[in-house]
Amino acid sequence: MTPLYRAGSQLIKVRGLMLFSLLCALASAWWGWDLFRTYGSLPADGGVLAPLPTRLAIGLGVASIGIAFAFGMWAYGRLYVSALGLDGAGSALRVRTVGFFGGREAALPLTDVLGSNYRAGEFTDPGGVSVNAPSISVRVKDRRWPLIIDAQGDFTDRPLVAKVLKFS
Repeated sequence: MTPLYRAGSQLIKVRGLMLFSLLCALASAWWGWDLFRTYGSLPADGGVLAPLPTRLAIGLGVASIGIAFAFGMWAYGRLYVSALGLDGAGSALRVRTVGFFGGREAALPLTDVLGSNYRAGEFTDPGGVSVNAPSISVRVKDRRWPLIIDAQGDFTDRPLVAKVLKFS
């Protein structure tokens, strides 16, 4: 296999966020369960246990926030490319994406790559917050969402990558 790209240190950040999302899911599920059992019984809440529908709605609402965050990071990981390479014959693109623990590897025929776009990913808030997250989105045949390549990763052969990913 001819390596084309590795996410490098950016992958550490993505994996860290993925693990953090699992912790948030656990914490919000526990907090939602606790609210379901006790909402309204504390003196600050009025001292009387709230009705079941109210406790259920609040408990599920709190739990769903963390679970949605973890699900979103799982979906993002399925799109985030951690490594890219060409197979020995040069006819297939080897794509490795991120999972919570480990990753997935797939071979895509080069003909399935429909094109790519570069996004600068720059944003500066008047309050002083600045974001620099350039990325490349790769459209692939029969996939609803494009693959995401972090442009701050390490490219071994940029001209070959541009040719293989069909930059527009």
